[in-house]
Amino acid sequence: MSFCFSPFKSTTGYPLERKVIDRSGRLGSLYDASTDNIIDRRSCRRSARKTPKKQFICLLFSGDQSRQVSSVLRNIGYDPAIRLSIGLRMVTTSGISRVIDYNQSIDDNTRFLYYCFKATKEKLNITARKADKLVPLPLSQTNATHMITNILWGIEFLCIIQIPTNQSTNVIDQLLQYICNQLKNNRNPIQFNKNDLHLIHQLNNITVFGSEMCVGGHNSSILNILNRIQDWQRDDNFHEPLLYTMQPLRWLYSGPEFSTIRFNRNITNTAEAFRVDTRISYISKMLNDFGDTLHNLPTNFSSRTLNTRLKDAQQKYRFLLDSQDDLKERLGRALVDVHRERARLSILDNILNDQRYECLRKSELDAFRENILRRLMNKFLLIEKLKADGIENILASDLCQNPETSATIDDIDAILNHRYSHQNVSIILWYSSDRLLRDQEDTWKEIYQELKLERQRAVPRAHLVYVDFSFFGQMLETFSVVRLPLVGRPTTQEYPIAVKKTADRPTHSTPRSPPTKARSHSEPPIPSSKQSKSAKSSPPSTQKRAETPLPTSKRKLTETSSPISKRKQTGTPLQTRKKQVVVEKPPLEPIIPPPLPSPKGSPVEINVLLLGETGVGKSTFINAFVNYLKFDTLQQAEQGEPIVLIPVSFLVTVGDRFDEIIVNFGDVDSNEDHAHQGQSVTQQCKSYVFDLNNRFRLRLIDTPGIGDTRGFNQDAKNIDHILNYINSLPHLNAICLLLKPNASRLNVFFRSCVQQLITYLTPEGYNNILFCFTNARETFYAPGDTGPLLRRMLNDEHLNAIPFKKENTFCFDSESFRYLAARKSRIDFDEYQKQEYFNSWNISVKESMRLLNFIQRCEQYRLEEWLSPRKAALDIAMLALPLMETLRLIIYNAKLAEAKSIANQVVLNSNPIAIDLCTRCAQTNIVELGPFWYMQYRPPVLRTDTSQHRHCPTDGKHFFIESIVTYELIGLPAGLKVEQWQSSFRNFLFKCDRLVHYLRQQKLPVQNDPFQAILERFLEEEQEISQIRNIDSTANRRLCEVLNSIKRIRQENSQQLFVANENLSIYELYQIIDELTAIQTVKKQVDIIKTSRQLKMVENELIIPANLIKKRLFV
Repeated sequence: MSFCFSPFKSTTGYPLERKVIDRSGRLGSLYDASTDNIIDRRSCRRSARKTPKKQFICLLFSGDQSRQVSSVLRNIGYDPAIRLSIGLRMVTTSGISRVIDYNQSIDDNTRFLYYCFKATKEKLNITARKADKLVPLPLSQTNATHMITNILWGIEFLCIIQIPTNQSTNVIDQLLQYICNQLKNNRNPIQFNKNDLHLIHQLNNITVFGSEMCVGGHNSSILNILNRIQDWQRDDNFHEPLLYTMQPLRWLYSGPEFSTIRFNRNITNTAEAFRVDTRISYISKMLNDFGDTLHNLPTNFSSRTLNTRLKDAQQKYRFLLDSQDDLKERLGRALVDVHRERARLSILDNILNDQRYECLRKSELDAFRENILRRLMNKFLLIEKLKADGIENILASDLCQNPETSATIDDIDAILNHRYSHQNVSIILWYSSDRLLRDQEDTWKEIYQELKLERQRAVPRAHLVYVDFSFFGQMLETFSVVRLPLVGRPTTQEYPIAVKKTADRPTHSTPRSPPTKARSHSEPPIPSSKQSKSAKSSPPSTQKRAETPLPTSKRKLTETSSPISKRKQTGTPLQTRKKQVVVEKPPLEPIIPPPLPSPKGSPVEINVLLLGETGVGKSTFINAFVNYLKFDTLQQAEQGEPIVLIPVSFLVTVGDRFDEIIVNFGDVDSNEDHAHQGQSVTQQCKSYVFDLNNRFRLRLIDTPGIGDTRGFNQDAKNIDHILNYINSLPHLNAICLLLKPNASRLNVFFRSCVQQLITYLTPEGYNNILFCFTNARETFYAPGDTGPLLRRMLNDEHLNAIPFKKENTFCFDSESFRYLAARKSRIDFDEYQKQEYFNSWNISVKESMRLLNFIQRCEQYRLEEWLSPRKAALDIAMLALPLMETLRLIIYNAKLAEAKSIANQVVLNSNPIAIDLCTRCAQTNIVELGPFWYMQYRPPVLRTDTSQHRHCPTDGKHFFIESIVTYELIGLPAGLKVEQWQSSFRNFLFKCDRLVHYLRQQKLPVQNDPFQAILERFLEEEQEISQIRNIDSTANRRLCEVLNSIKRIRQENSQQLFVANENLSIYELYQIIDELTAIQTVKKQVDIIKTSRQLKMVENELIIPANLIKKRLFV
């Protein structure tokens, strides 16, 4: 039905409003509303001009409100008609409408800040059928439908802000809401404090769309824009058309040529137009997501099968893009015809249902995403997981020489048997597929963990191979495990056990590592005089190491004790629970023995790590917890002397006038900083140790908060500090993740902290993770809104192995301790409040006892026994400085050998240090060393300077010092020739670079090359020394030449490792670490570093006297 009107029934006409796309329109310009294009850019003098009543608009909304770009446009005032024109590419976008090309994902971390300043409204006073008196008649053959009669001028922009995952969304939202409120009220320029500016600078992923005169490039700084708004408001040269109001030409002009111009303005509100908008938006979003997925997939899978499927997916994606373009073009032409009443609305549905666009239907797009792209992505993630765990991955379909011929599982058996039968290690082949993984995920996980444990126990270490039948012609019915024995040895062969004699560990304890080659001491960088003779007869580069296994558990790996019942080489499938297993499987024995009985009078230590976001209340939780142990009721606590382990400071409002009182409770502690909001109050890890009774001693470890407003670098520094701290402990009994029960999102804490914790732990430690909710009174002592978020995130991150249930979840209300602190500060509360806090205390006491009982039942996670990539990164970081100091020692002695000074050698000494120190805050001396000079670091002389390292930036330009290294020239020959020193230098450096190569492969959120900053600092030291007058720095210049050459050598090493595609397992990596640590000079420094860490732990440890708390026995 056409849109009929009588030109004489309305004095105001039939105005049509459109958000401006083409900004070249002026009063009197002709507009085609069916395509939203300006036809004739004529201009005439305005009749009236005024200032709008509401000039300032600012909107703030998040990605969870607008997942699609079309929704973003709707939220900022783009009507359905203009959105259709933009979506169908009927107009050339400009300004904010270019947001349609935004190619980043929109999610919960996305924020949209829209600002509009309405400067003036100009109007063309025109009446029906008399427009020709003001504006000349248009050409008779015009495609225009309307004339612009009103224009709203001003400026507008849209900022799309991607909040970094390491930032607190709540903190950023508060900042953005503050900006929005200031802009709404035209408070320019906006005043920011230092914290605000720091946060703004952290927002480095911002895309801005808007007036080209103002914004310019999409990547403009939000701070620059905010600072210039006032100038833009005052200068009308920056103002552009924002909104056109138009009248139909049929209403403006008389004459038969205008009566035939038809435009149906109502179709954009019909169901058909809505279906077009919805369908086009959905297709665009899906294809954008497909493009992102393909971009994130590797360009080469190193698999013929997967590369073929990747190529097919890319071709399909290009076909979908072409189909989308064709669909948009047809719908655009049809929409014009419908607007012009040349076609019925049903034509839109006919085009959408055309068979040629069947590939763009929801079912087809969903199938492409699930069956092809997601399957490829899951396969890529699985391959990376297997690679990280040192498991070889093989696709069965890749083993067939001719893909066209149909092979069977028996054929694969024969191929694999031939490939691995002559290996000198035992082989475990695990047959699996995507279908089995999907249908029997729990069984798959169980087998995965059990095979890893079996490999770890095997003597010598077994090689685990994952044989994937996902794209194989014959369907694999169930999981199967094949074991190929060592050549000439049966699978039940028992290997001799080597017992490692140590003074500090019982001989029956279980070591962390599987059998490895014995370390060779014939290739030390710093040999002694006794070693020099053997070095002459057997050069370091050609010596072969003995293959003596390291100690392992005395429990043998036999047929009956295998975690998974063995399968003969004929291919008998492993029975699963679903098939009523006939083979009885013994319970999985823990690889770690139970804790040894403590000496008489020495209680067993229970180590509990507390982790949480900044502001979650870890310190308050510790204060409350120890008082729960001392006082059964809050009344007792009020009458007694509460324990304040950590000083607290908070604001309380009291009275009818809400007077504000600051409560300070406890003595001042330099480790607690209450002065900077948003920053972690706790600056370093600190242990609070107290005896529960004669049998158990509890250690609560308070940690810096995650999500610090100082940014990602500070968070990374805090997490490294936490992991290094616990890495010095013998074991952990529990890891408490503290959360608030009413959190709206957990992204920052979860991704920054939990994910790094998971990379440090192995799955054996997941059962030691528990969840503690603070301030739970307001959610009736339940996880509240945080519970579903936490469960969904554990699922999304594939961490379902971490239990989250009532048994390991505890709800407290630490506010009752704040009430206690306020009462001790003589602040009164009404009877209702008192009763609430009394009840809260009673519930929290019961939860405390339940928590302690649960922790006591948890098996110890012995940190020194389990290996993981993140633990390896920590160990390598600890080794970095000792290794580089040893490398410098090699260079010193090599240069002495070149100078024929063979009667002397340089030796290294190391001393512990009990404070945090780095090359930036340490004091330095220039010390003479024979022909050399070197820069010696030392701690500050004054005790007041010992905490200054906290203020050092985390910019990677300086490194941590954990021991004081000194050099000494002694009159004892080293006994090596120049060539041997050079060989030792290169071999030593190559081993270091193998460690770096491993870190780069793991893609951990840590420094990939811990040696680089140290070597650069060495160079800077040499350059500083060479500029000192009145000293002979000739030898140092020669030393500097060698240091300069290291960069080239390391690049060659890196290229060699890349070409060789070395892929070390975690055990092979620790073989290298152990070899390097066994070098006497390195070992000396490592031992001193461990001593330094123990000293600092003692320094940051508070032992609570036994008489301060009420002794409780576990139930």
